[in-house]
Amino acid sequence: MKSIISVGLCADKNVEVGLHVTLYSLMQSSQHPVKINLIHKGYTSTDIDKIHQTLQPFDHKYQLNTIEFDEAALFGKFSGLHGNQFNFTKLVLANLLPDDRIIYLDSDLSIGKDLSELFATNLNGLVIGAAAIETIADSLRSSFYQSIGIKKEAKYFNSGVMLMDLKRWRELDITAQCLAFANKYVDRLAFGDEAILNCIFNENFHVIDPSYNHPLYTGSAPVKSNLNHIFHFVGSPKPFDFLGELLHRNYPVFYDTLAQTSFKDYKSYRDFSVQKLKRTVRLS
Repeated sequence: MKSIISVGLCADKNVEVGLHVTLYSLMQSSQHPVKINLIHKGYTSTDIDKIHQTLQPFDHKYQLNTIEFDEAALFGKFSGLHGNQFNFTKLVLANLLPDDRIIYLDSDLSIGKDLSELFATNLNGLVIGAAAIETIADSLRSSFYQSIGIKKEAKYFNSGVMLMDLKRWRELDITAQCLAFANKYVDRLAFGDEAILNCIFNENFHVIDPSYNHPLYTGSAPVKSNLNHIFHFVGSPKPFDFLGELLHRNYPVFYDTLAQTSFKDYKSYRDFSVQKLKRTVRLS
């Protein structure tokens, strides 16, 4: 029997459509059984049923573990990314899950490669593996990082795909370290979890192959398919955001998978809500 890969995702209702695309493409590309740990907020039993509908073609090789989580008590005082604090939830995954290791996945991915090799990667005592997208000097918050002593030439990673040794995380109590850092700089953290993680793991993470986290911005040159890559829809708007169908140059890659899910008829301008309106205003 093939070994089971364990993944973790943190998703509120804002990214529900992207979550379905991420999960379908994950299972479509996987040659191994996958345990999906979904930490969510605001998902009803009907919403969970829709996930099972999306994953029905892979019924024989996935298991879905859902945990509802409200981040307000821990992270409510932080500004968050575009006013959303739920992205901080990945900082407490080791406290919520019993697994020794997982691959963390954002919910705005198009996955075109099997993850078994990444899951089996030897971290050599390090806590996480991530793709070094750029350097601190190139990052949007470079001045903040350098002001607290991080070298501008240090590698900067994107936290959208990470191999996480949760056992080692718990042993070192990384969650407490993250919370202490966040509280120390609460007035300057007008962004998400990624800044905290880059400071905690400064030059102390395993660099994984960039094909596991290839950024696609709204205006990035069109790609033909996600074959042998994980495409990460970074920036705004994302393909599932308001008018993403028209504004995102790589919407066709997103739609190729979306059309296979229970959101196959989704149109951002038709399926609109107060919550999505608030997100659109924040993104603008």
